[in-house]
Amino acid sequence: MSGSSVYLMRQGNSTPALFDFPPTICERHDLMSIIALVIFIFFIPYAWLVWSSLNVKKGKIGKAHWAISMAIFLSLVIGSFVLNHFISDTYQLSFFQNGFETTVAIIVTAAFLLVVTLVNVIVSRTFKGAPTSVHNPKVVWIFAAMASATLLFFTLWVYPLADKFSYVFAVEDALAAAEERPDAEEITVVFMSSDKNCFRLSTSHCNGITYKNAFFLKNNLDIPKEVQVQIRALDAKQNELKVIESDIMTLEAGELKLVETEETSDESSIWSRFSFETDARTHSYESMYRYRDAE
Repeated sequence: MSGSSVYLMRQGNSTPALFDFPPTICERHDLMSIIALVIFIFFIPYAWLVWSSLNVKKGKIGKAHWAISMAIFLSLVIGSFVLNHFISDTYQLSFFQNGFETTVAIIVTAAFLLVVTLVNVIVSRTFKGAPTSVHNPKVVWIFAAMASATLLFFTLWVYPLADKFSYVFAVEDALAAAEERPDAEEITVVFMSSDKNCFRLSTSHCNGITYKNAFFLKNNLDIPKEVQVQIRALDAKQNELKVIESDIMTLEAGELKLVETEETSDESSIWSRFSFETDARTHSYESMYRYRDAE
């Protein structure tokens, strides 16, 4: 979007307005905490089911115990399907993650299974005739099957679902933030979050991981517009982190949409995308936007 006269540049002042939000705005929901919580909710019943299944075969517990764990797990899965359908329909999202992410999950699982298979075959031949206390191929096969099933379940269903939940929270927060802005704004720029995709098990574990920044645009006009925004991200000391322009985005009347730039991946599902990356957390920003009637 160059300096062509067909584009209108709208600013409230001669210089970009500086929006310095309190930390509670970008931290209203810790997105990785939401993802971790959803994974934990699924993991407990799943682990209980696996533990019950193994102990039923060993005769350590009765089938009634296993049936209870199975009923709880199935109820959770069915409930998540219903909730996923509701969210997907309400926010016009796809039910499953996209094909690229699904392919990656399958390849990772297949690679894991192949490695375990090769190790099991090699060890079985090397220690042929060894007692089962040293090497039990059957146990290894069972472990490989259960581990692969677990990996597929969490990468194909649980994590994408958790990521979708965090995206919905971000959208709702962005809508609320946009509503609080001046009514005279034609286009609203909303800074939503600046987080690392890291569960922060330890400080060193997250070193080297960049911050993923999510900005949203909202068209407050009554007709569709093509919009482009330039964002200057600043750290807590007002030092410049990055200046970046968005793609030319088409927004319907009243539509809210994630700001997409050259750093936004088209191969990711919409709920996994971000606007751009920075080496440090974005604390505030400056923005300018321009728009024209959608063609």
